[in-house]
Amino acid sequence: MPGKASLSATNLAVHHHHSCDLYLHNVYHRPPIQGLPQEEPEPQELTEARFRRGIDWEEKLFNWLDAQKLLLTVPSAPMDPTLLYENILADPRDHFFIAGLSFLPPQEIFDRRSREAGKTSVKFSLAKPDLLEIRRTKGRVEWKVLDAKVSSRVKTSHHVQIYFYTMCLAYVLPRDIFSAQGSAAVWLPPPEGFDKSAPSFEHIKSIETALLTSSLDKFFFDKLPDIISAPIEDIKWHYNPQCRGCPYEVDCKAKAVANGELGSMPSISLEDAKTLKGLLRVAADSAEQVVQPQPLTDIEDLHKLFAEPAKLEKLASQFPTMVKRSKRILALPKKGGQQASPVVEASRTQTPQVKFKRNLALPRHEDIAVIMSLVSDYSLASPSIERYTINVISREPLSIPSTMLHGPGFDLVPTLSLLISAIIAVQSTSSPGLATQFYVWSSGELSALQKHLIETALTSSAHEHEIRVCIGALAQGASLLQTAYQPVLLSGALLSFLTNSQRTKAEHVACLQRMGLSSEGSSAELRQRVDEEVRKLQSEAERVPTAKEFGQLPRVVVLQREIENLIALPVPGYWDLPECASALLPDDSLVVLCPTSDEIQSNYRQDRRALDECLVRRNVSIYSVLLDVRKRVTNTRSNLLVNTAKLLSSNFMDLCWQEHIRKLFFVQQFEVLTKLSELWSSRIEGCPDAPVLEYIEPKLGPNGVEHVFRLASGTLNMPTADKGTSMYDKIIVLDEDNGANDDIPVEALFDDLAVSGLVFPLNKYTRSRWAALHPKVQDKLWVADLQNMAVEGNITKVVIHAWGSLGVKFIQGSSYRISPRMVDFNTSKALAALLELDLRWGSAAPADDGVLDTGHRQMPLLQMIMDPSSFGGNTRADELLKTEGTIQKLFRELKDLGVDAAGSLILKSSQHHAAQRTMTNRLSVIWGPPGEHTGLAMRRSIHCGLTFELTGTGKTYTLALSVLRLLDAQHRLGDTTRKIIFVTAMTHAAIDAVRNGLLHLIERYRAIESLPTAWLDRVLVEQVTSGRTHRVPTAGSALVQIYAGTTYQLYNFTKQHPSIQVDCVVVDEAGQLGLSSIALVIRALNNNTGQIIVAGDSEQLAPILSAQYPQLKGRPIFGSVLDCLMYTAQPPPQSLRLEDTLESQGSSIGDGGQAEQAASNVVQLTENFRLNPDLGEFVSTIYSRAFKPQKVQALQLARNLRRIEGLPPPFSPNHSNLGLNASIVQSTQTFLLALSKVMLREPQDVLSPPSYQAPATEPSAAPASASADDAPKAVSLALLRVNADHVRTGPVEDVAYETHVRGEAEVAAALVLVLRRCSPEDDIFVAAPHRVQREAVKAALGRVGRAGRREGAEGEKERGEREAGGDVLIRALGNLRIGAEDEYADTPLRELGKGKVRVDTIERLQGSDASFVICLFSVPKSSLPPDLGFLLERRRLNVAISRAKTLCIVVTSGNVLRPGVGVLAKEDAARGYVFLRAFEERA
Repeated sequence: MPGKASLSATNLAVHHHHSCDLYLHNVYHRPPIQGLPQEEPEPQELTEARFRRGIDWEEKLFNWLDAQKLLLTVPSAPMDPTLLYENILADPRDHFFIAGLSFLPPQEIFDRRSREAGKTSVKFSLAKPDLLEIRRTKGRVEWKVLDAKVSSRVKTSHHVQIYFYTMCLAYVLPRDIFSAQGSAAVWLPPPEGFDKSAPSFEHIKSIETALLTSSLDKFFFDKLPDIISAPIEDIKWHYNPQCRGCPYEVDCKAKAVANGELGSMPSISLEDAKTLKGLLRVAADSAEQVVQPQPLTDIEDLHKLFAEPAKLEKLASQFPTMVKRSKRILALPKKGGQQASPVVEASRTQTPQVKFKRNLALPRHEDIAVIMSLVSDYSLASPSIERYTINVISREPLSIPSTMLHGPGFDLVPTLSLLISAIIAVQSTSSPGLATQFYVWSSGELSALQKHLIETALTSSAHEHEIRVCIGALAQGASLLQTAYQPVLLSGALLSFLTNSQRTKAEHVACLQRMGLSSEGSSAELRQRVDEEVRKLQSEAERVPTAKEFGQLPRVVVLQREIENLIALPVPGYWDLPECASALLPDDSLVVLCPTSDEIQSNYRQDRRALDECLVRRNVSIYSVLLDVRKRVTNTRSNLLVNTAKLLSSNFMDLCWQEHIRKLFFVQQFEVLTKLSELWSSRIEGCPDAPVLEYIEPKLGPNGVEHVFRLASGTLNMPTADKGTSMYDKIIVLDEDNGANDDIPVEALFDDLAVSGLVFPLNKYTRSRWAALHPKVQDKLWVADLQNMAVEGNITKVVIHAWGSLGVKFIQGSSYRISPRMVDFNTSKALAALLELDLRWGSAAPADDGVLDTGHRQMPLLQMIMDPSSFGGNTRADELLKTEGTIQKLFRELKDLGVDAAGSLILKSSQHHAAQRTMTNRLSVIWGPPGEHTGLAMRRSIHCGLTFELTGTGKTYTLALSVLRLLDAQHRLGDTTRKIIFVTAMTHAAIDAVRNGLLHLIERYRAIESLPTAWLDRVLVEQVTSGRTHRVPTAGSALVQIYAGTTYQLYNFTKQHPSIQVDCVVVDEAGQLGLSSIALVIRALNNNTGQIIVAGDSEQLAPILSAQYPQLKGRPIFGSVLDCLMYTAQPPPQSLRLEDTLESQGSSIGDGGQAEQAASNVVQLTENFRLNPDLGEFVSTIYSRAFKPQKVQALQLARNLRRIEGLPPPFSPNHSNLGLNASIVQSTQTFLLALSKVMLREPQDVLSPPSYQAPATEPSAAPASASADDAPKAVSLALLRVNADHVRTGPVEDVAYETHVRGEAEVAAALVLVLRRCSPEDDIFVAAPHRVQREAVKAALGRVGRAGRREGAEGEKERGEREAGGDVLIRALGNLRIGAEDEYADTPLRELGKGKVRVDTIERLQGSDASFVICLFSVPKSSLPPDLGFLLERRRLNVAISRAKTLCIVVTSGNVLRPGVGVLAKEDAARGYVFLRAFEERA
């Protein structure tokens, strides 16, 4: 029976979902195989459930559009374009959506394109897009394809479908009438579920089809014809877990087993198969040619290879990463020992095999086993736990109604709480205590349980006690947090509480109730009771923790995962509980008892009683499999199960009562738990993906002995540390194996929490905590701090500081694996601050005038979260505003009289409006909105001032001068009260910028002789570097005290001086700070009169959260301070259209006129002082308003670059003393010279012009020079594309990462070299995403410097002969400490003088600027998957590009500019890619 001989859009999407060429070949040429024996039914119920959910979403969406009068439904028969046009003309609406459309693809055009490409034509079947958006404008019809997808995110398969529909319609619809909008979209349901919320335009995820063209046209007209026309035996395929649900799965499964393919082993992913195929290929290439009677199968080849350890070791020396990964896939030790893979042998012998490695996550025994089966309904709009069954197997009776508990999902938390409480009650009466372990079968069930607990904790006010019990018992690490933090938190918070001797009896009662203590007695007795508890808690906090169990036994074990770690099953592709039971259990009746997922879903729909019986059978099977696995592993020569189950504990820190503070308190703990869980899950496996270092030698560094390693395998990236702090955030152990593969990994024994807040190297006061760790940790583990990474030749050198209890004794030539540890100095501070605020809230007296309590009780943190408008205005706002106007006028007059210093003290128009808001409002927000929050901002109360900030608009200057102007106005009004102002930010660089701005402006004030400045003598500006030791000035020494420091140092400062009450908190870069962090300083703010000035940019780097949190209906308190304050319930649709980025300067918030600004109380800083007009116009595309440039690109730049043309040696390509590749230097010169010709409007044939021409922008300070013909062309955006794809370092790798980084670094160094020669007075930044790139650039520049020093050592005569040439530059570079981190990293560039070069990571450059910025955004093919998501983060791109004042050069590669379609399915990466493409269009 022939196949379809055609492909539908759905077939194309399924192909990208399965990543299987054979699927397309089969669909096109033959139907699914019928009549073959099937071992199991296809999962029809699950498939149908998901299908029903999709249909329900479409129906809900269409009904909603119909109710909005936006829907036109047409007959489903294939429609002629003329008939479609008539339908549209007959509809009077200018904007609507068409449903039911179907049409035949333009097969003739596709055939022609195939012939032109020399390919076989592929036939396509009927196309049926869900929706066609129609907009009628000026007699034309604009259209756009939308597909409704019931998914949480856009996927690659969705993009394939909408692109296919759009490509077809672009040919089908007459172009004289129809115009494509240039984009297509996927319409997703609301995140909270379409059963809870209506559809919204907000959830339309658009993407410009041009972004997909390069990759998908290549697929449609190159790869696809090759797949269809090739013989079936030439089609690459691999049976793997992604094949689940494929109609050809049964056939492929049978072929994989019969042919001994890699797919005959379970859980071998496509990437795993690629690795193993590569290993077999290099093994075959290195083997002697022996004629085999018949070719060996993949399984036999692997078996033979691992039987020859000498050959394997040789391959390991040539391809270390590949061999290491192959061993991990096949459960072999990394070194020596076992020579047969259990995974391979299980497939060969068709019997289960034990994997000989220790297991820390499955207990070898428990007294009480709790087996849970959780059922989710995938047909619902928001799948969640709908039904559960819990079986309890206990050796002691429990006070519960039954050992089999059933119920609906909403009843799960109370049921679990009852069960946990019953177990704990039995534990207390049993000697010894009863060990308990909870089990689920799958990772999906554990994820559903965790989601259920988090959402219940953060969104529901019901079951508060029950959720505390469940989280304490079932959340991994919860009891450890309680043990590690609670004594410190309570003692600190209670001490702050007790410092106020005027506390009422009611306040003491509330405090004691919170701690579970008696609240009976007099006020004095209550205070004494609190005081005694503080002393007790202080004693507990000082107690050295005891060593924990081996590793961290999970609270809830995922049995399927642990069986996969312990047993290799003879099951091809993948397996679930029925297959596992069939392979392991000898009793056939148990196999029959085990239900399939399809049976469970069917019973869920049809018979709940039958479902409960089904789940009981499932739990019985789970427990039977558990017992069998234990028996198998205990019968081996080693006891592989290390841990036993533990006593159950429900301890969890839930100390806060106020709803929002309680959620923030939870989030702080969940962040720690998530980080710990990630570390533990990796350590249990022995950190298989950890980079491996080979020790070279010790050396003496500036801060003691340093240790030099070679990066042998893996990738390592140095974290960015503010102020050069040594965090010792890594642990390092010898990468050895005893051959049996059953040793407990040393990392698994390491207790992060015990030392997470200690400063290394330890001192005599803190060594006791290290001494309490496991002896093996003390003997074999070191903490390490990465000092440097540099590419030298073909290797990457890594330099570290290390500390260990027995000293540092690394063995030369030995390998060590390095992995992260949790470093956390601040969680306890943040939790303590939240607890203290909650205590204050609880003890604050509600209004006694009969008015209902507002909830925030005038506490600034809660006001920010609940109602920012409640801050109100300053009491003397009118007087301050009038006085400020007088000050502004005075400075203008002084400037007109020739007083230069006055010019620095005049605010531009929008800056002046921002300063006025700080005069009138207690809360001012300076921000750079992307547009979606504008509507809310314009509706805000007049008492909640919002000030908009854009990149380079003088935000820091505005902040500093606004504070100073406020102080000046208050002084002029006779205000002599003492004031304390805190200035804080996420980074030291941002804090320094504000502090230095204040100091600079104060000096400008003093420079005006006619001004009375005696009041400035009593303004003290200090930097708080150590809050615990910083002193408070004595009374009378200062009228205004301004303290600048991180939130944590200012917190320590206020803890040391609890009487401090802050009058104003200034927060810069608020988009990087979370609410819990800002609580550290807000706690000291005066509740009644304190003022807050918040500044930030929503398009720059934001806080990184480890866990996923539900979207609340109120303000997003889990993000940054800026996110919370700029919250809006209905932002506009998200678009990924390039044209939206290029033309996004619409007037969505009005024309910016003063009348509108005053009415809406919105001020946007529109003047830009950093960027040239074209660079500013580009960066402003992601903001709501265009910049008003205050500068222009000088003609001198073009003339400076033109100097390249006459440069003598050493810039000649024949000169070899530069230390750089001569051809790269020559190419760089050619590039920059061509750029200068463009600027001078001269012909050149090297650079291609921008494809997008921005509208002309008139700068506010245009040069008063000659005619437009003589004016230079402003060119601030340039792009260099590097290509290293032709380099090959081995038979299976494209480009070594080190090779690519070294080449990229030479390009950057050459650019620096030539730019320094042309413009020696200008500053240069080299912005690198990764520190290894930074070090490579430094090394390249260092080679230039060494060349300069060699030249400087030559004779005077020879040096004199070259003096007129370029050697002056080389010697100058040789004398510079280019990019030395200690010298430049955290010092504002303006303090370094002119002509400096700084090489650093993008995060560390935020807040700085330079004339020239070179951005390194290229990757080799081999590193494409892990790197692109990081590189294409729009905020990171924005930060890097917007550092440039004059010229930004982006160094990138084709892999980044034209990525695969899979990259664009990730929304963050897609938004960044749109931004980068917009740069390319302009460059």
